[in-house]
Amino acid sequence: MFFHSEMSDMVPLLMGLSFLTLLHGVVRWWMDMVFESTFKGQYTSFVILNIRWGFKLFVLSEVFFFFSFFWAWFYAGIGEISVKLMGKWPPVGVKAIYPWRIPFLNLLLLVTSGAFSQSSKWAVKCHSKELDVKMGRYYQLAALGLLLVSIILGTLFLYVQSQEYYWCSYSISDGVFGCSFYMLTGFHGMHVMAGLIFLVVCWFRILLFHFSYRHTCVGLLNAVYYWHFVDIIWIFLYFLVYLWPHKLLTGTWLWTF
Repeated sequence: MFFHSEMSDMVPLLMGLSFLTLLHGVVRWWMDMVFESTFKGQYTSFVILNIRWGFKLFVLSEVFFFFSFFWAWFYAGIGEISVKLMGKWPPVGVKAIYPWRIPFLNLLLLVTSGAFSQSSKWAVKCHSKELDVKMGRYYQLAALGLLLVSIILGTLFLYVQSQEYYWCSYSISDGVFGCSFYMLTGFHGMHVMAGLIFLVVCWFRILLFHFSYRHTCVGLLNAVYYWHFVDIIWIFLYFLVYLWPHKLLTGTWLWTF
């Protein structure tokens, strides 16, 4: 309705109600999981195993989700340049974003953020196994600091991405190139937002001593794994969506294939 300008007065209301309903369901679901795992001790090793495998299948479904958009990107791009070798990708009149400035900065921000989140996970494991109170407190502060840096870098990524959208010379309505570009990067940005919420929840749980080595650390593990998934998707985006149109990745042979 928003893109087709239908019932424009109702769009903000419907979007707001839908968002609040979804937010309520997610918050209540996560609250129940935290309560069951931390305060009621209902997470046995079998339950943890089910949660881990369920989360792996969820990430796998996300991989296929992005695979479909990458497929559309290559289908349009290779099809455009292979028809009598007369086409061009990006199309004539569309100036692709230079990959060695904002996109490369975003690559550094997100990969560095993933490294800090992984270090935070290791600090939580060391804190959970540490018997000395002072050393345990040290590992907790280290985990909080590392995860906070990871969250800040992820937030900076979203800000830089918004600036890229603001200054971009084409929009989502500029043919299949613009549509595919904004669908890929936009959905990735939504996943970054979800991952940041996941990490912020874990930061407060570390602050409140919710994680232990044997049981509820599964929540932090899933958050870090999801953040690594977001990192990997952006690496593919950088090489295939930003570098490929500039012929900096593969040379000219793939373009004429």
